[in-house]
Amino acid sequence: MTVTVSGSSEMSLMFVEDDADAREITRALMARKYRCLNIHAAGDAAAGLLLFRTLQPEIVVTDISMQGMDGLEMAREIRSLNPEAFIVALTAHSDTGYLLDAIEIGINHYILKPIDHRKLFAALDGCIDLIRMRRLLRAQELYIRKLSSAVEGSPCSVMITDLHGVIEYVNPKFAGVSGFSAEQVVGNTPSFMKSGQTSAKTYEQLWSTISSGREWHGELLNRKQSGDLFWERISISPIFDGTGVATHFTAIKEDVTEQKHAAQRIELLNTRLAASAADLEAFNYTVSHDLRVPLTLVAGYSQLIQEIYSQNLDDTCRGYLGEIRAATQRMNRLIGALLELSRLSSQELQRQSVDVSDLVRQVGMELRRMDPERQVKLTVQEGIRLHGDPCLLRILLENLLGNAWKYTSKKDGAEIEFGEVEIAGVPTCHVRDNGIGFDMADAQRLFVPFQRLPGSGEYDGAGVGLATVSRIVARHGGAVWAEAVPGAGALFSFVLG
Repeated sequence: MTVTVSGSSEMSLMFVEDDADAREITRALMARKYRCLNIHAAGDAAAGLLLFRTLQPEIVVTDISMQGMDGLEMAREIRSLNPEAFIVALTAHSDTGYLLDAIEIGINHYILKPIDHRKLFAALDGCIDLIRMRRLLRAQELYIRKLSSAVEGSPCSVMITDLHGVIEYVNPKFAGVSGFSAEQVVGNTPSFMKSGQTSAKTYEQLWSTISSGREWHGELLNRKQSGDLFWERISISPIFDGTGVATHFTAIKEDVTEQKHAAQRIELLNTRLAASAADLEAFNYTVSHDLRVPLTLVAGYSQLIQEIYSQNLDDTCRGYLGEIRAATQRMNRLIGALLELSRLSSQELQRQSVDVSDLVRQVGMELRRMDPERQVKLTVQEGIRLHGDPCLLRILLENLLGNAWKYTSKKDGAEIEFGEVEIAGVPTCHVRDNGIGFDMADAQRLFVPFQRLPGSGEYDGAGVGLATVSRIVARHGGAVWAEAVPGAGALFSFVLG
């Protein structure tokens, strides 16, 4: 018994022949003609059956008369193992008994010896064509099953109609959304879903588009079986046959009712926001004009009284006038801070790459010019850039650095540092000082407008600096936080979105 292999692996063939010379010649001829075949050879039926169980070839060519197990007995076993295998029988006998046995077993071709190789090749050509056709059919069946599974399980409604719009298929999602079962709608046109609120022109454009072989996209207000109206975003496409002729239409539909309602709510909110913005602008004008005018009068008259009648007033009265003027100044600063916070909330962002290291140096120079007597060590890390609004970032740094400058004013050897570190992989900027610090129990009040922490009353301020910082960082989609130890300084960190 010998086994030889040749050819490619597109298909496999097993050749069983007990005559070694005939086996080698026929194997070589088949290998030369059929590059698509991976050919295996065996010298007897028992070896052939073992080889078949191992390799499961699609085609078997076998001699009938062999010592021991004959070819028909082997063929019967092969047919029980694989009913789809193609079997070609070779024999020198032509009596009716062999033919009947071959028919009973289901042998596909029966060729007499001596072998006419043209007849053998014709039989093999037929087997190969049928195998390829079978594979193609199975691949198409698998493809159709996958498409069917995708359509049946699609999260969108799917409808298929003929060229007249008569429904032939709807998927389960259609029934789930509309409430109409497949039995109710197949054989009808989709007109039963019309809400009566879509113009006839829309339907005319729809049919004109798909009838010309193009795809239509749009939204329709339709009616469910319950009578409820719902919005569908729809794409309708022609289905073409192999010659390019349209045979059907397929509609893919998505329920967008909630999206529509959300859009309406957003539009209503935008309208209200626009009205609120107008009210806020009017309020800002009232604050800046109507409140500041009497405040200016109070400050002016108190100053005139002090200047004109100062000699006629005792120290107590002069003290009261000083308190009035100081209070009006504080009130004026609070009004200015309130207006600034309002402006920051409505100002449009103009993002760009900003050299914040340079901005810090500029702000530091301005602080030194305003307070030239101070000796403060300012350390700035070079090359820090952020993507943000340069005007707002300058205000942010003015407030953070101004805070550090202010709360280190009573510190010998005051130090302020600006830098950047990575926290959980995110570049994070910080301003650190060695000033008075604060109790972390009060940290939640830091960024609330007009809130001042215990001990900060000795320092001038309106209580809106850190609130301004928080507002600017929020406008950039970022976060800001602080850490401190009383008497040992503070660290303010921020990231931009």
